[in-house]
Amino acid sequence: MEQLLVSDGTDNATLTKKNVWDTEKENNTWLLELKILENNEERSRRMLEAAAHTVSLSGGGTIEYWIENVNDEDDNLPVSAGYSPFRDLKILSRSIPAIPAEIETREFIPSDYKEIIQINNAAFYWHPEQGGMTEISLKETQSETWYTNDDFRILEVDGELKGFCWMKVHGSSCTCCDKSKLLKGEIFVIAVDPSFQGQGLGRQLALAGLEWMSKKKIREVFLYVESDNHPALKTYNSLGFEHLSTNRCFQRVIRQDNS
Repeated sequence: MEQLLVSDGTDNATLTKKNVWDTEKENNTWLLELKILENNEERSRRMLEAAAHTVSLSGGGTIEYWIENVNDEDDNLPVSAGYSPFRDLKILSRSIPAIPAEIETREFIPSDYKEIIQINNAAFYWHPEQGGMTEISLKETQSETWYTNDDFRILEVDGELKGFCWMKVHGSSCTCCDKSKLLKGEIFVIAVDPSFQGQGLGRQLALAGLEWMSKKKIREVFLYVESDNHPALKTYNSLGFEHLSTNRCFQRVIRQDNS
């Protein structure tokens, strides 16, 4: 993992090279994280600008800077430092149980790799992170402490995989929750083979995931969805998911400094 660290001795900006797959090999994208000792706009702006200068000296590229639980006023600081709003991720949530699914799913098995990757990449060809999955990248995610085969729910009909609903349990073994005692479920990924889209399978896979989490005594499930993915938003709204908050990505394209 390639990183660049910018520091003035008090505040820090960490730039991490984005983990891109074969479809994005030409991209030179850095994920930016700020650690400001105090909540100070001027110091934050200075570090945002310093990060851009560092990327310029390192050959140029694109910086992506995320703000969680954003509101419209949060745009002012990154915009003043030359960053533009680029992408919104909505966080939706609902309590469970829900109505039962009309389909049956099974757990992931190793022979699923080829078909899962094909379905995923066909369904998410447009997605900046989820598209371009490889067996290596899939196995890397499966090696994380939170992963279990039985939470990776597969829809197989007459020997043919039609889609999957990949669930994640937060709180027990995931690092992002710091092992909280409060268990929450996440719909990590839902994908339907484009050959079978338009049959309501996305909705049924979501219900199957909720049903699976309910069996594990989990009472709340959330998910992230692109703000412009209107078909998915329509499906989730119809299933009773409510909008909790939005995470916004700000982007700045940096030219190489040849001085």
